[in-house]
Amino acid sequence: MASVEVVLSVRTPLLRPWERAFVVGSSDELGKWVPKEAKIMERSGTDRNLWKCSLIVPSTLSLLQYRYFIGYYLEAATQGENTVPWSLIPSGPSHSTLSIHRWECSAHPRSIHPNLLAHKNGKAAREAEDTFGAIDGRTVINDGWLMHDEEAAFFIRIHGKALKFFNKKEESLQYRLKVVPFDVRFREAYSYEERYYSRKAGGLWRESSVYGDSVGALDGVVRRVRNDDPPPSSDLPEYPSFSSTELSVLTREDPLFGEQYANGSIFRNSIDYLVFRTRTVNVENLGFRIELFSEGSEQVKSERLGIAYALASTLHDTYGKCTLPIINLQSQRPIGQINVDFMLACPLKTKDSTMRDMAKYSYARHWKQRRTLEIGHRGCGSSYTKAAMSRENTLHSLQEAGRKGADMVEFDVHLTKDKKVVVFHDFHVVIEVAARQGSVTDTREKFHEIAIKDLKLSQLHRLHFEHTSAVQLRNAAVAAASISSSSSPVAQSPRMLKVTPDAEETNLDHSPFPPLETVLNAVDPHVGFNIEDGNHECAGGYFERNDFCDAILNEVLSKAGDRRIVFSSFDPDICTLISQKQHRFPVLFLVVGATARYEPFEDVRSDCSRLAVNYAAGSHLLGVNFHSEELLKDRTPFDRARLFNLVTFVWGDDINSKAAQEYLKKELKVDALIYDRIGEEESRRNIFLVEREARATLFSRSTLSSPLGSRRSSMEDLSRCIAPLPYNGSKSISKSPPSSASSSSNEEPPSSNNDEPHSNSPPRTTPRVYVRATTMKR
Repeated sequence: MASVEVVLSVRTPLLRPWERAFVVGSSDELGKWVPKEAKIMERSGTDRNLWKCSLIVPSTLSLLQYRYFIGYYLEAATQGENTVPWSLIPSGPSHSTLSIHRWECSAHPRSIHPNLLAHKNGKAAREAEDTFGAIDGRTVINDGWLMHDEEAAFFIRIHGKALKFFNKKEESLQYRLKVVPFDVRFREAYSYEERYYSRKAGGLWRESSVYGDSVGALDGVVRRVRNDDPPPSSDLPEYPSFSSTELSVLTREDPLFGEQYANGSIFRNSIDYLVFRTRTVNVENLGFRIELFSEGSEQVKSERLGIAYALASTLHDTYGKCTLPIINLQSQRPIGQINVDFMLACPLKTKDSTMRDMAKYSYARHWKQRRTLEIGHRGCGSSYTKAAMSRENTLHSLQEAGRKGADMVEFDVHLTKDKKVVVFHDFHVVIEVAARQGSVTDTREKFHEIAIKDLKLSQLHRLHFEHTSAVQLRNAAVAAASISSSSSPVAQSPRMLKVTPDAEETNLDHSPFPPLETVLNAVDPHVGFNIEDGNHECAGGYFERNDFCDAILNEVLSKAGDRRIVFSSFDPDICTLISQKQHRFPVLFLVVGATARYEPFEDVRSDCSRLAVNYAAGSHLLGVNFHSEELLKDRTPFDRARLFNLVTFVWGDDINSKAAQEYLKKELKVDALIYDRIGEEESRRNIFLVEREARATLFSRSTLSSPLGSRRSSMEDLSRCIAPLPYNGSKSISKSPPSSASSSSNEEPPSSNNDEPHSNSPPRTTPRVYVRATTMKR
């Protein structure tokens, strides 16, 4: 078979010395969409930003699809029990771990048609030069996901009153913080030369050798920690076991992750919120040096005052808080302490890694602009605390919302004791415990709360439960009766709110705790899902966060089919984990914001909408799910979300009002509303079903029309079949749609099984993105 050489070239931002450009695609030479098998590109001569590679493909190949990404290699540098010298451990790309730093995450990949290109001397005449991330007039770049079993991401958060000094006078000074990763087995080296330290330069570049002496100041002088320390050995692995540490400052205007300054970033107690992240392939040997610098000025140079050390292997869990002593560099005595939050994000544990790693499609940042979606809250609405036509979060409630025209349904998921994913809102249920015959027991003592996580799925379906609010009603009735007359019998308490159906309710669709698998299989596939992974600020502990997310993601990835799905959570760290573990489904951050109705969360990111928006933008989430209580009083959080081109959902009791719905849909033009009793006041149709029927109508008309017929007339005929959809752009500060939404194309990507096997949230051809060069400093 005749073959032809195709040359691919891409222009990237200035990459750091340890980074390379890669291309992955549909051919064998491009790895069949598996990034681990991607082809390495080479720099083009003296042009440091232009990368090229050549492919040999059949000359008859009709379609070649591909994506570019920027990556780097890490090496665990372990073999057995490390009984051999490092020099004997194989190195190089074939024995190292490829980590994706940034990648092109448009819904559909690039494509060329080799059989249509002109051939000359066995080469395809393709002179076009691609620009990294820019596809069809839009730029969509996202962070890479964890795609190796040994790969992990480590997050450190410093916020609140994190710094405490033993000398109170020092607390009034302004400091800068910097986090430096290291491998406890080796000594690292970083370049502090003035040309790299400049604010206008490309950032703090790691030396290409990666290893070397530590530095004690910013004057370029190399100083060893101890005089008897040996010089750096050349007998070292080729690659480090960790990446550079990037920083996101959530209290600044630009919250995106970027390189740190050589003297760190300003931190003020109870004001600033810093988030650091690092990739590693050897957690056991990962350490962090938290450096404390003086602020400095034009006259006084910034100096490093103290250091705190944290070792990943000594932390008690994969998630938590710790307090570290700060050691003065000169006196070697503790001068204070620093409080930090930490989290280890592990890759998705799955039997089929292709569900996690295939790079052909991605909908994590993809959303099609259309009229405001309407989403059924817990199906047909909350039933335990409000009036509803059916019991909330049951199969019947979810199906009924779909039948009444809901575009999507929102529901909550939990894990049982045997790690089955079930649909239910609360963390706890109430069970009645029978007392011994003849014993005198306070009525209130007969009912006990028990966590869903402490019951197996079979027990949830076999035992009888009441809602937790029923206990509050009963206790209030008992207390009122005892106050009115201590000698009179206890007044009849209000009817218990039943979670378990009565005996006459024989339809299993009305039963609580439906398995997520059942819901995925039974609800109309045109109805999208907003799956909420409930927050975990609950007493008594919970499942380890990685295990919790893995169980849910495995269920959804294997059973979702073509259904549109978006995840959301009040817990920002859960949002981070889901986005780090996969790239197929988008993630929304649920926000409480300024409220007088609910008790605030411990994590300030969920209580402050400005921080919430900055977190979502910095973490490259799809968007934010705002609370209507705040948004109806102050649209500022919404306008800020539009500045970052984030998708905006709104939830809350206020949306049950028709007036509030009209304001949010017509004035703010939010992307989706989540409310109770959907479709009960007025009939409506699922927008995705309407669009599908419109496409089918257009196709049938086009096949019947003459080849010379007017396309305009067919579109006019179609307009009579369906109502036009209003533009759902941004009405933000600029009074105009975001620039990324200016594309004239508004066609939905194909929804067939072949073209869109992993569709989830409603696709958008104008994805909202905010891109910044990787060399910017924090």
